[in-house]
Amino acid sequence: MNPLFISALVVLAVVSTASYYLGTKKNRWIVSTMSRQLEDVLKPKTTNYVNIGGVIGYNFTYSLPAPYTSAKGTITLSPRHSLLYLPFSRLLGIGDRFFVNVFTKKKFKGEGHIVDLKYMGKANIAGVENMERRDVEARGKKFVLLWRRADLASTLEATLATLDDPASLRHFCAYDETGTFFIHLRPKGGQIAETVKALIKQFPDFLEKGKEQ
Repeated sequence: MNPLFISALVVLAVVSTASYYLGTKKNRWIVSTMSRQLEDVLKPKTTNYVNIGGVIGYNFTYSLPAPYTSAKGTITLSPRHSLLYLPFSRLLGIGDRFFVNVFTKKKFKGEGHIVDLKYMGKANIAGVENMERRDVEARGKKFVLLWRRADLASTLEATLATLDDPASLRHFCAYDETGTFFIHLRPKGGQIAETVKALIKQFPDFLEKGKEQ
C-alpha cells in the first residue's frame, strides 16, 4: 500500500479524534454555561435535564417560584464534534439554539411578538395575517412587532429597546391563550444571560395586574 496513502489516513484519524474531543468539550462547556446562566436568572426551585443526541443538546424542565409556575425548553448545539458534518451544518445555517417557555397563571393583556425579520417565514405564528404589525429596527437589526387582543405596540417596542445586543434574538412571544412567554435565541459562545434577564424583567408589563386566568 502506498505510504503516502497510509500517512494521509493516519493524519485524518488524528485530526478526527482531536476534532471529536475538542468539539465535545466545547459543546459541554456551552451547555453548562447556558444552563448556569438561566438558573441564575430564573432561580428555579427544582431542575431536570434530559440529554438528547449525545452532545447535540438537552431538554430541561424547571419548577419556578411565583408569579411563574414552570419553564420548559431546549438547548441544541452545533455538531462541533463531527469533522465531516460540521461544514455542512454551517452551510445550512445550523448553529447553537436556545428555546424556553416560561408559564404563569397570571392573565395576559393580549398576544404580542418580537420577531427577527429574516426569521418571519419560520416563526409559525397562527393567524399572523390578522395581527397588527409594525416594522422596527434595533441597533442595525430589523424586527417585526405583532400584536392582537390588546394594543401592545409600545410594550413590545420598550421590550426590544431593553436589549443591549438584540442580534441573538429570533423570536419573543407573550402568548395569552396558553399563559406562556417564549424566547428563541441564537446565542454566541453560550451567552444568554443578559438577553434573557432583560426580557424577563419585561414580563410583568404583558400581564394584567393582580388577575389570574
